[in-house]
Amino acid sequence: MHTIIRNMLLPLLAGAAIASAQAAPRAGTSADYGSIVSTSAIDKVVKIGASTRYVNVEDGQTVRFDVDGQTFAFAFHAWPGDQSVDLAVIAPNGISVPHVRVYIAPNRNYFG
Repeated sequence: MHTIIRNMLLPLLAGAAIASAQAAPRAGTSADYGSIVSTSAIDKVVKIGASTRYVNVEDGQTVRFDVDGQTFAFAFHAWPGDQSVDLAVIAPNGISVPHVRVYIAPNRNYFG
């Protein structure tokens, strides 16, 4: 009898755990848009200057940003519907960036 109850209960508990993990609210951090990566697999290089106000990237791209001689690479994997982010949100600690908006186009591999 206990085996039957356990076999019925485990899938229900596992399903509830998965559903709650998927419904977790976004935190508004760089992880919502992608992740900092090594500079070995770069798709695009963007130099940020004093006159730069915005940058266009594509979801799925790995972009190296050059900000006053300091560089970092970011792999964009944004949530659906996220179309832009301030560069300061995704820049690593210690790199000071000007107010630059990064516009994220949908990945052409998935949306034609």
